[in-house]
Formats: sequence, structure tokens, C-alpha cells
Amino acid sequence: MKTIYLHELDSHEGQLVSRLIDLPHKILSNDDLEGLPQLVLYELARGDAFGFAKAGYLIDNPEFDCLKGVAGYDVEDHRDDGASDPWNDPRVFLEKIKNAKFNQSISSFMHTSLSRQCDAPNVDAISQLGSKLGMKNSLFVTWHMRHGNHGILLFEDEAPSQERRHELLQHFVALLSLC
Repeated sequence: MKTIYLHELDSHEGQLVSRLIDLPHKILSNDDLEGLPQLVLYELARGDAFGFAKAGYLIDNPEFDCLKGVAGYDVEDHRDDGASDPWNDPRVFLEKIKNAKFNQSISSFMHTSLSRQCDAPNVDAISQLGSKLGMKNSLFVTWHMRHGNHGILLFEDEAPSQERRHELLQHFVALLSLC
């Protein structure tokens, strides 16, 4: 993972880092919330963050030969959210999102592990998984988690991809593992 220096960030990237830097404290102070991964995924995916049209967070557990969907984000489910901060009343936000079709689709997804026979999930298998979950031209990020598990974030970009933004995503995506 490439080191990113704050003085190298443009103003939008600096605002993104400034906003997301508080996320670990928000996670820890709300660790009793069922559905916390949906809230964190929303923070990462929304337009003023990484700007995903759709995103799905999954955990690949090779020891138990299981790939489990955890949380889904579809920008269409959040068009009327406005400038509201979901952390002000996270239970209301989570009640709304648990009924969102794409979130339900991702969170109910189960499959055999993509990394049972190797150290990391297979790139081709992850790409096919994006299509299977209803994403077009999906991209993905994977990372190592505790207990030999692998986190997978599949996403569709709403805006054209920017290399620096994806470098930042590599640093922040592991926050999903805190949930």
C-alpha cells in the first residue's frame, strides 16, 4: 500500500480525509449498533466521499469455506437523504437502509469461499461476483482481516475513476473490519 502524504492531497481529497478521520471514533462509540457496517459503508460510498453508484461489502472466510455478504449501498436508495448526518440518529438510518433492496440482496448473499485454496480471493472470481450481484463494470478492493479472513469491497463508480481516490480507499476500506 502506497504511503500518502497530506501535503500531496488536493482540496477535495483533503476534505475527504478530514471527514473520514473521525470515522474510527464514531465506529467505536456506536459498536453496539446492529447494522454498523451499513453505516460505515454509507460513509465511504456517498457522493462527497468516494462517490460510488453501488457498493457491496463481503467477508471471505476460507477456514469455514464461506463468502458472506455484509452490507450493500445503492445511491438510488439515498437520493432523498440530503445533508442529513446519519450519525445523529443512526437507528433511524439503519431502519431505513435495512429495507433497501440492494442492501438486502448483498446482506443475504452466501457462497463458498473464493480463497479456500489460496492466500487471497481469485481476481476473476471477484469480477464475476460483481456481475452476479447486479453491478456493471464493477471494481474491487480486497484486504486482509483478522482470523485469516479477507474483506472484499465491490463497487461501481458514479464518477470517472481517479487514481489518488483509489489509493485513499485502500487506506480507509479497512475501517469496515472494525464493525
